[in-house]
Amino acid sequence: MLQTVLYGLLNGFHYSIIALGIALVFGVMRYLNIAHGSLIILGAYGGLFLFYLGIDPFLSIPFLMAGLFILGAILYKLLYSGFVHLGEGLRIQKSLLVSFGLMLVIDNGATILWTSDERSITPTYTGLSFELLRGLRLPLIGVAGSLLALALILALHLFFSRTYFGKSVVAVSQDPEAASLMGINVARTFLVSFGLSVALAAIPSVLIGLQAFSPGVGIEWFNKGIIVVMLAGLGNIYGVFPAGILLGVLESVSVFFFGAPYREITGLAVFVLVLILFPKGLFGRVIE
Repeated sequence: MLQTVLYGLLNGFHYSIIALGIALVFGVMRYLNIAHGSLIILGAYGGLFLFYLGIDPFLSIPFLMAGLFILGAILYKLLYSGFVHLGEGLRIQKSLLVSFGLMLVIDNGATILWTSDERSITPTYTGLSFELLRGLRLPLIGVAGSLLALALILALHLFFSRTYFGKSVVAVSQDPEAASLMGINVARTFLVSFGLSVALAAIPSVLIGLQAFSPGVGIEWFNKGIIVVMLAGLGNIYGVFPAGILLGVLESVSVFFFGAPYREITGLAVFVLVLILFPKGLFGRVIE
């Protein structure tokens, strides 16, 4: 049972990183980016390409982050920049429709380029694990991913609390109009925030790439991420970590008691119950 909980904990950190990019772009801009999962898979193909060039998957993360940030900035300028002056409700609706179309373009384009075959990044340490007390085993890749998740939330905390631009992001998320009156460039803040949200996909890109991926699975990972976002509270970038861990542990425990077929049902059931009992999520709706 304890081994199951440990695996759930590691999965939860993975879910949290996926949800982080979704929560950031929604918390700051009120954009719902359904294509985030497809962008993660696109990053996984980038990681596979760099692996063929001899670059270790974890060492490729900075390169993937830079590439995804540029891609995110381009996508924002081409597809999303026109929604800045719309009301919150319209921004959500328009971004949802545009990102749905973007998801289809990415998925079908990836299928044309790389076929629908399942691929995987396979360094020499794939499958390695180390043993703890009482025979508990932890996979090396899962532990590395969890440490990256902790480092990432610490870096984001320092970014939002210690840097001028980070504080401007918080201000824009709370009231864009008031932030603009205080001299903050809202359009630039939106651009960088969207690029950053896409860049955050680099870590789950590598972690998913080390498992298995294909062009059509992006929506499945987006579903995990949006469930975590809703559990945490829309726009709460810090709440995604405890929410992700909660989802991961509950899924693993359900597999232990009921079997693998009930894993997805458990996550959806918890999602529905939380929405009924806590409409604003388990941790409210804040970004600071």
